[in-house]
Amino acid sequence: MVKKKKKIVLCSIIAILLLMLLAVVYFFQFTPDGYRMSVPYRNSFVKISENIYVNNGYSGNTDDIIRVTDDAVTRDTEFFGEMQYAEDTIIVFCDDKQLLSKLGGDHDTKTLLFPSKKNYIVISDEFCNADILAHELTHAELHTRLNKKALKNIPPWFDEGLAMQNDYREQYSQEVWKEKTNNGKNAIPLEEMDTPAEFYAGTSDDRRFRYVNAKHEVSEWMEIHGQNGLLELFDNLNDGEDFNIAYKN
Repeated sequence: MVKKKKKIVLCSIIAILLLMLLAVVYFFQFTPDGYRMSVPYRNSFVKISENIYVNNGYSGNTDDIIRVTDDAVTRDTEFFGEMQYAEDTIIVFCDDKQLLSKLGGDHDTKTLLFPSKKNYIVISDEFCNADILAHELTHAELHTRLNKKALKNIPPWFDEGLAMQNDYREQYSQEVWKEKTNNGKNAIPLEEMDTPAEFYAGTSDDRRFRYVNAKHEVSEWMEIHGQNGLLELFDNLNDGEDFNIAYKN
């Protein structure tokens, strides 16, 4: 009887361990978050710089990748004063559609908070330019500078609006904002785009309109507060101050 119970317990432990192993394999092999986390350990990718990876067989010029990255970093350094993102960020350039589907994006930044805060930027060859990369690096820099609690509490309009400050694409310009909002009369209220479900909802045109509004809002704030005010905002958020209070001060 005792041996039978021990056998049942042992079988249960083995079953649990197998399920845990399967869960780990599934996460790293079949989820975008897990796949991004495991890029440095995959034979499908090769490291070309301190924190930059490309897929094996990348058809583009890796020197162009370094140049575009340097241009984007220079732009963002002027905006922030200095850059702190590097140790906490991995940038993946990829022109393989199958791998891009596994990575779950072609020009975006995902920040994973477990086991430690880490930014993963994925850029396809289609979006390999200074505007896109400066945008994504701004996300990475913001997410690096904020602690986990503060990061969870910032609204997407601020996250995206700040990134848009270093993104000079014409379709998000001040002139477009004036035209699309009738010089602000039809601007979207911030409270209508302060959750991911609200901000990223609808068609690409709907989302683009929110990006335009977010860029204008943060641009107006930056005109008043400047770089020093932005850094002070980060400090206040990291000290636990509510975002809406800290932003309005």
